[in-house]
Amino acid sequence: MYPSRRFGYSDDPWFRIGGYPVSTTAFVVGLGVISMIIWGIEGRFGPLFRELVLVSEDFSLGSVLEGDVWRLVTWPIPNEPHFWTIILFAIFYMLGSQIESLLGRWRFAFFLIALTLVPAVIVTAVEAVTGITGFVAGLRMVEVGVLVAFAAQYAHARFWPGIPGWVIAVVIVGLDAIQALGNRNWFALIVLACTVAVALLGIRAFGYATNLTWIPKLSFSPASSQSSTSARSSRSHRRGRSRDHLRAVPQAGESVSPEIDALLDQVSSQGLDSLTRKQRKQLEAHARRLRRHR
Repeated sequence: MYPSRRFGYSDDPWFRIGGYPVSTTAFVVGLGVISMIIWGIEGRFGPLFRELVLVSEDFSLGSVLEGDVWRLVTWPIPNEPHFWTIILFAIFYMLGSQIESLLGRWRFAFFLIALTLVPAVIVTAVEAVTGITGFVAGLRMVEVGVLVAFAAQYAHARFWPGIPGWVIAVVIVGLDAIQALGNRNWFALIVLACTVAVALLGIRAFGYATNLTWIPKLSFSPASSQSSTSARSSRSHRRGRSRDHLRAVPQAGESVSPEIDALLDQVSSQGLDSLTRKQRKQLEAHARRLRRHR
């Protein structure tokens, strides 16, 4: 199923600035814009940003192995002011808003934290063992993870000029890997590989990208497994109710609008949890109308 909501839309923001809803995606992009301004004021690797990047010991900027553990989560913050950085923010905003509407703000925030923390921890462990050198900073790698998750869920969604999402993801990840390999930048190559793995495992663990059966589906905890079982039972029950609604409509002489039909299809394929608050209200109102009519 392709994304149907407009890019950047959120009906469940963290807070609002004026009338603008600030979602997780919007907050991250806003933080990136602020970082570009600070970068311009203090210069490349200025006193603030030199403390945020993920870097190996030989750069003499401090590193995780020297005790700067905060670098494991702060490295996406520094973003160099550049035209291509603006393009990066725009792509992250468009794709991130779609994944956030799918997962919800809490799970999407957890997803972004995993994309940041897990690759950083792994590359730091490899550095400690092998002594590889390098650094990583900026939102680029996190954006790649969001792109991979989007392509996993919406593999055949069309990008301009009609290219499927999975092709775009493969090309971009491939180019980044070739560039890192050509520069012998093993540090960046490890971070890229870990980012792709976290994105695929994460989107599967949340119950999406169900067509990618070759990717293991992880469970976060026994409680989460029980919750998943309960959710599947709820979805099966709802699918049965949805089919009953569809069968009842011709008997009542009432037609199903395309919007309601799309919602029923979404519940059937992705479960009740995939609906937004507004969509649930629409479906509940439709069910009440049918009960009254019958």
